[in-house]
Formats: sequence, structure tokens, C-alpha cells
Amino acid sequence: MNKNIKFTAIAACVASALGMSASLQAAPSHDKAVIGYLTQWEAWKGTDAGFSVKGEATHLNVDMDIYSILNFSFFGVAKDGSLHSGDLRNKSIYQPNAVQEPGPLLHPDVYSSWDFHILWGELEYIHEYPGNEPWQAEQLAKVQAQGFVKDGRGWKHEPTGVTGQMPIPLKKEGGAPGLIDLANEKGVKVMASIGGWSMSKHFPEMAADPAMKARFLNDVDRLMALGFHGIDIDWEYPGSGGMNFTGTEADYANFEQLMEDIRDRIGPDKLLTAAFKAVPSALEGYDWTRLSNSMDYFNMMTYDLNGGWSNVSGHNSPLYPYPEEEFEGLNLDTLKNWMVNVRGIPSNKINFGAAFYGRGVQTTEATAYLGAPTDKRNVNFSVDGPTVSAVDLTNWAAFEGQPNYNYIIKQTGWEHLWDANAKVPYAVKGKYFLSYDDPDSIRQKAEYIVDNDLGGIIVWQVHGDIQCEGTFINYGSKLKQCTNLRSPLAEQIDNVFSQNVVPNEAPVLTVPGAQSANSGEVISFAVSATDADGDALSFAAQGADVTDNGDGTATVTYQAPNTATDLTETVTVTVSDGRKSDAATVVVNVTGSGVVENTPPELTAPASLDVNAGDTATINVSASDADNDALTITASVGTVVQTGNAAVVSVPTEVSTVDSTISVVVTVTDGVDSASSTVTVNVKGDSGPVDSNWDPSAIYNTGDKVVHNGVEYTAQWWTQGEEPGVAAVWVAADDGTTKEWSADKVYNGGDTAIYQGVAYKAKWWTKGDVPGSAYGPWEQI
Repeated sequence: MNKNIKFTAIAACVASALGMSASLQAAPSHDKAVIGYLTQWEAWKGTDAGFSVKGEATHLNVDMDIYSILNFSFFGVAKDGSLHSGDLRNKSIYQPNAVQEPGPLLHPDVYSSWDFHILWGELEYIHEYPGNEPWQAEQLAKVQAQGFVKDGRGWKHEPTGVTGQMPIPLKKEGGAPGLIDLANEKGVKVMASIGGWSMSKHFPEMAADPAMKARFLNDVDRLMALGFHGIDIDWEYPGSGGMNFTGTEADYANFEQLMEDIRDRIGPDKLLTAAFKAVPSALEGYDWTRLSNSMDYFNMMTYDLNGGWSNVSGHNSPLYPYPEEEFEGLNLDTLKNWMVNVRGIPSNKINFGAAFYGRGVQTTEATAYLGAPTDKRNVNFSVDGPTVSAVDLTNWAAFEGQPNYNYIIKQTGWEHLWDANAKVPYAVKGKYFLSYDDPDSIRQKAEYIVDNDLGGIIVWQVHGDIQCEGTFINYGSKLKQCTNLRSPLAEQIDNVFSQNVVPNEAPVLTVPGAQSANSGEVISFAVSATDADGDALSFAAQGADVTDNGDGTATVTYQAPNTATDLTETVTVTVSDGRKSDAATVVVNVTGSGVVENTPPELTAPASLDVNAGDTATINVSASDADNDALTITASVGTVVQTGNAAVVSVPTEVSTVDSTISVVVTVTDGVDSASSTVTVNVKGDSGPVDSNWDPSAIYNTGDKVVHNGVEYTAQWWTQGEEPGVAAVWVAADDGTTKEWSADKVYNGGDTAIYQGVAYKAKWWTKGDVPGSAYGPWEQI
């Protein structure tokens, strides 16, 4: 089936947003989950990676008639537990002792990242926050209408809390919509995916540390404020570890608790999923019953089962076992049997993976074959760094051995073969072996999912199979939309899932009226449900425990909190037939005991921060108290300035050439109980005047200083190869004097410069514009 995405679809979305009538196709009509990962880095790729143009791989070129959920990937976890844009990933995280520094949630530079272009759509750049001049009134009204306010020398988007530097990324009126707006029009959900292979290092300590997890959950709130419909966790991997970190047994329980904490944070009506390693031995440590109570789907990564690390050439994503496999059990069928038949995991929560890419290896044989010994050697990957691998970099260099399907099919000289055992194709060319999926193997995987009543399928990644058979329409300088788009692999999934769709009616839930309980009392009440289709039903509850009686009824057990005052609590009960669900809320009126019991205050403070020797470390902390008691914040070192329930702790450091640390214990008390947190101040020794010139090959972390073109700069976050004066990551030192104008330097509104002996002030963002023109961005001062 050729499902075409037309330009008129975008026009229809815009028309709908403006209140005009429009006809839009919805998300898939079947009830299987089709989850596609959409990455922010794929948009940079062009013809050398199988695409027609750079900028093709964005949300505008995804068939939303096929996908029910899109996962925007990825946000990373920093060393303090906070979240950051995937474009700010530490590219040397594979190195020993490397860490991920905190950074903005969305990359603040619209020129260096696709974050805003994908999430917010076509942009109109506002290079200076408009003032109150009459000629600025129209622009000021547009900026304020979208929620932007001035924030220092940059801006803040008040509805989401996102901040950035100039220019302001204003959503263009009548322009192409962003990912979430477009998905909302199409009835598709968009989730924020957190982690991934190279951004999972700090998951274990975050999940184990309350202060770090508090920052993580605060940033989850910020993600949800952006309009996401849920959270997808890609912690790779609990228990077994991943890039530059080892796992422990404690990871499993911490993962389960993290899922429950996220569920509590986002509420029962949002989606919560996670990606899992598709190997039974890596899944044994989970309490799957506990996970089933908090999560919607288990996304099993049934790909990457063989690759450059393997000792013999094997399949990337085999459906069934095959005689040549190096390790027994690495296939979809074995995993399904273990999950459903052995562990009893609900099949409707299990999604299996579809790889829209292949994996190529080099063998030791003159003519490669399935099961041939691989030829391992020293290689250097952009993500994994130096390692030993048999990866094929001769044929798939642009992909580092993992070519997209739309690139594979354009290559010549390969002999394509079919493995009747594993039900997947492969190809050979001399000593090179390639495992991949094609329309036939994807169709059989989809049929397997239907036959075994699994929840659905996950696709890595949605642009791996797209083929533009039309022309491109440009939206601004970055976004492009194909007028006739094909997705041959995704279309196979849709064809199978849409066949013989059996209509399903949602179950109907009946709950009692308001309940009463005393402080600390445990009460129970009964709920029941009916299903017109006669489907088996399962019950779940948010805010209470539930026991399924197996006869269409359930017993809900609720424990009231210990409270001195009367409270009104709610319990949300959900019933599901595996395809559709119904939910209802029961009010519980809790009578207080009259006895005031003190609740200890809670403190939120950073785990650590960095400061240069001789500077003052500024520690921002906040506290809360469930009883609304007056709080006092103190610190073991430094001075404390408290404002309400927040405080700034200032810790001076001595000038030194030696690195050192200072442990600052911050304490909050309500007069009865207290809570403390230790903040480690990492003091970087001063090696003297900054005389190191910027080196494009060097790695710089937050706070590092360099000199470039005679100007001193400080790095705001991790960077490599980004030129000071050009890239947003560098901030020029301000000694209070006005410097000579430089054609290579970025100036924001209000910045000053001297040109030919005359002082000028920038009216808005500028670079390379010579001062002196009456109509340019500079005004004489």
C-alpha cells in the first residue's frame, strides 16, 4: 500500500489550528502499538546516508497514518541527575572517568541543533527582545503571545520554562507545525525518550540517590510541560551496565521504583514505557508484576543481537533460531516464549523491535557466509571510541557499519540471500556480510506479533526506510517536506495490523461512591466491570492496591495517610481487556486525628559543582515542608542568604594551583526535624593567566577557559571543535571595557564594540555586520 504524505496534510494542520475546516487522516485504526523512534541527529544526514537532501529526516517526513506513538530521542541524564538535550552529549563519555555535565533541556542555539525546529516547527528568528518603541509593538505582541519573556541577555519561554540565547525561536504563524502539534492533529502520541546507549551512564546513581532523582523528576515535569504525552526510559542497561559504567543487582529495584516515581509524577493518563535488552538473562532481575502495574509497554530491543562484536557472522534481528547462531536463544521467538510462557508477562504489554537498518561485518573468508568467522581489528567509532570490532567500514563507512534500509537497497554488487530458518534476509559481497530486514521479513515479524497477541512493534528508526518519490517543499532554511513519501517497511507493518481487524468495545467499569476513612486506617471497597465482547479483564489502581478476583470484580485496598487534619484523597481504578480500557475515580474523605505529627522537611541541593580557585562557589538550594512549617537553612561552610524556602550558599575559595574539594553540608530544619545534603565543591586549581589558545581538537568542559583571537572565553558546557566567538557554548570574558569589533564574533542586542575609534551598541543579534551603517544592527553610542 502506497501511503502518500502530501503537502496538503501540513496545510490542513495549519488550517485546523487557525479554526478552519480540514480533513485529516487519523492514526492507525487497529489497536496494535506502532512505536517509532525519531532522533534529533538524523536530520543532519544527506545523500551520503541514503536521503535525498539534508533535512529530509524530520517529523515532516513520517507517515503518521502508520505510527501510533513517536519517541523523540534522546534526552540525556547528567551527573547531577538533571536532563539535557541529546545534542549536548559528552562525545568522549566512553573515556575512563568521563562524566556528563549538566546542560539545557533543549539546545539553546537554533543554528547548531534541530531541537527547536523539530519540536516547534518552522521558526521566525527574533534577534533582539522587542522594546517599547512604536515600531516594535507588533513584534513585541507576537513574542508575548507565545509566552516569551526577556531573561538576562537571552529569553525564557514561560509556559515550558525553556530558556535560550538570542535569537528567539518564535513559531512562525502559518508555518509548518512542530512534531507535537502535528501529532496532536493526527491523533498520534509523542513521548520523550531519555537515555540511549551513550547517555545512560548516570542512570544508576540517579535512581539510587534521592536528591539526584528529585532533579530528574523536576525535569520530567519540564518535558511534560513541552506537550509530550509520556516518558520512555532507555536505560541501557540496568544490572548488566553499558557505556563506561557497570551495573549492579540494585539497579533492578531502583529501576522499578523509578518507574513508579515517574508514574506518580505524570499521572495515570499519560504513557510510560521503557526499552529493554532482548536477552532473557538480562531480564531475570526484574519484578515484572511490579513493572506491569506502573508501565504501559515493555519495548524489547529485538535487534543488535549480532554485530561487529560477534565471533561469527550472524543475524541482526532473527525471528527464529538458526543452526549457525553463535549463542543460543538470541531471537524473537525464544524471547517471547520466555516472557509469556515462563514469566507470565502480559503479552499485550510486550512490543518487539523492527530494525530499519542492517549490520555489516568483515569476515576472514574470501567469500562470506552465514556463520563465517569475523575479522576483528582495532577501529575508532565516533560514539564508542577506540575498540576491537569486525565492523564493515569499507561498504558502510558513513553509517559506521549500520546502514539504513533506504541506503542498502541502492547499493550494487551484493548477493541477497534468505535464511529459511531465521526468516530474515542477508547479503554477501566478497568477504563482507550484511544482515538486515526487508519487506518480507518485516511482514513476517508483524504477523508473528498478531498471531501471538503481542502489544505491537517498535521501529528503530522511523527514517530508515523513507523514500521520497516527489519533490520537496522548503519551510524556512531547515525544514523540508516530501510531496510523495514512501515507507515500504512501515507499510508492511500497517498492512498486516490492519487486516482482519476485529472490532472491540471497551469494558465498562463500575465503582462505588465516596468512601470514608480515619487517619492511618486501611479500608477496602469493591469494583466491578463488564465487557460486551466477553474479553478477560484485568484491574489496576493508582493510589491504592488492587486484588483481581477473576470474576469481573476486584477489591481495592486503601491506606489513609496519618494526618491531623481532614483530607480529601482520590483513588483511580482502571480496567482493561488488553486492547481498550475504562477508568474512574473514587473519592476518599479522610478524617484527621487531631494529633499534629510533624513531617520532616525535604531539601533539594546539587550533588556537586565546579569552581575555579579564588572564585566563590554559589550553591542554590531549596526546601519544602508538607506541614508548611517555617524553615531555616544553614551550611557547614560559607554564608547563607535565605529567601523564603530557598537559599544561596556562598563558599569562597582560596587561590591555588592545586585542584581540591570542599564538602559543604547544607541543613534545613523546621524546628523539630531536619534534613541534610552534602554538596561537593570541586575547586579547579588556577594554572596562572589563561594563555592556552583554543584548540579545535581539544575537549573542554564547563568552566574551562581559552584565548581565541585575543579574547578570553569560558565554556558553558562540554564542547569540542566549536569555535569561540562563533559557537554559543563560549562566553567572552567581560572586564567592563569595550573591545574592538571582530567580524568573527557573535554580538547580541546590547553588546558594545569599537570600530575605527567609534563606540557602537548592537541593536539585535549580529555577526559579520560592519558597524557604521544607519540601517544595520549597530547604533553609535
